[in-house]
Amino acid sequence: MLCSLKVKGFRNFNEECEVNLRTDKSYEFNTHAVNNGVVCSAVMYGGNGVGKSNLGLAILDLTCHLLDTSNIIPSLHVNYLNASISDESLAQFIYTFDFEGVEVVYNYGKEKCTEAIYEMLQIDGKEVVRIDRRESALATYNLAGTEALKNDFTGRNISPIKFLESNALLDSTKEAKAFFQFIDFVKGMVFFRTLTKTTEFHGGPLETKRISQRIIEQDKLKDFEAFLNESGVECLLIQTGDAGKEQIEFDFGNKSIEFSLIASTGTISLGNFYYWYLKLLNKEVTFAYIDEFDAYYHFALAKRIVKLVSETSCQSIITTHNSTLLSNHVLRPDCYYILDQNALKPLYELTDRELRKAHNLEKMYRAGAFDE
Repeated sequence: MLCSLKVKGFRNFNEECEVNLRTDKSYEFNTHAVNNGVVCSAVMYGGNGVGKSNLGLAILDLTCHLLDTSNIIPSLHVNYLNASISDESLAQFIYTFDFEGVEVVYNYGKEKCTEAIYEMLQIDGKEVVRIDRRESALATYNLAGTEALKNDFTGRNISPIKFLESNALLDSTKEAKAFFQFIDFVKGMVFFRTLTKTTEFHGGPLETKRISQRIIEQDKLKDFEAFLNESGVECLLIQTGDAGKEQIEFDFGNKSIEFSLIASTGTISLGNFYYWYLKLLNKEVTFAYIDEFDAYYHFALAKRIVKLVSETSCQSIITTHNSTLLSNHVLRPDCYYILDQNALKPLYELTDRELRKAHNLEKMYRAGAFDE
């Protein structure tokens, strides 16, 4: 799991901003939201323009140069570095992960999204990969099985970590296991919005199948129908079309109409969410940054969606402006964060009170109890 990230020099983060998902709180409710002292399900608040979306892109930044099939939001190619830093400065990232008690630290700097200038990977305190192209194009490896691995990256911008994953046959060690757990985790990281189309995403590979095709192929049409009805959209759904051109339609008895033609904006958003929800349930996604997920949702539906996500095995951060989600009936005080002035802090760090299950977090938030 992702434990923390420090980022500086990326987009609006001219000063260092830290995402710390560790917690030492021992709340005895909603314990599923925390695993071994790391928050698995977080909800983030923050004013307009404070950088919630940029923070998600920062968390997903390592996918841009470590994955062969990374999907990169186009604006990152033209708007990457913080505008106030000097031309010689880099965007700098330090990630800390935990895989079965083994700590993995990945530190790198970039001047554009697809190429790292320097990279250092540590596993359990041991530096296993290093390159600094400002000094040399030679990488150093310190993993059993890399002795004969090519380490000269002159004229090649590929990450030595990516090269290692593709070309080395590592010995079976604790470090090798953690290395491949790290790679697998990165491959499953995604940033997405469900407001319009599924193509509003960033990170690991996305299949080209239509939402309706995926639902039908997985025999989930009735489940999708039940999901919509439980979300307040009363409907009957049927499958139409030939193989490869299947589509979902609303069934009105004497007539049926294709789903996307008459579904409301909120219902379309639910359909997009369900597409991603299937991926979470199938463990295709390891980390999901879900941005502005509930713009078209009733507050009760938004709570339901957060609960559904939190009950999967996927680590997640959800951004919202919906204060009704601030409830100990949904998550717990160490799972709610506020981003303000390049600082991300959990609620319990923003008040002198000892937050308990009986506290009305929404009421406190609206009253300014968490304003520094």
